[in-house]
Amino acid sequence: MKPTINGLNQLDTAVMLQKMIVLNGMLNYGTEEEKQKAKLELKVLYPEIGSAINLDAIEQAKYELNISDEELTIR
Repeated sequence: MKPTINGLNQLDTAVMLQKMIVLNGMLNYGTEEEKQKAKLELKVLYPEIGSAINLDAIEQAKYELNISDEELTIR
């Protein structure tokens, strides 16, 4: 199967991608307050992301970014 994104148009996909980039920066480089806010935002976004992409897209992203399942876990 190929990585796919369903149910989102190009604009929605671009906006979600930018949100994820900002939230990732907050998680990695933000203050404790920013990290907590990013975690809350991600918990809201994850169901939307999960319904729009297939498992192959997730696996491809993990491969290209060289990250593990543990690194993706929100604590």
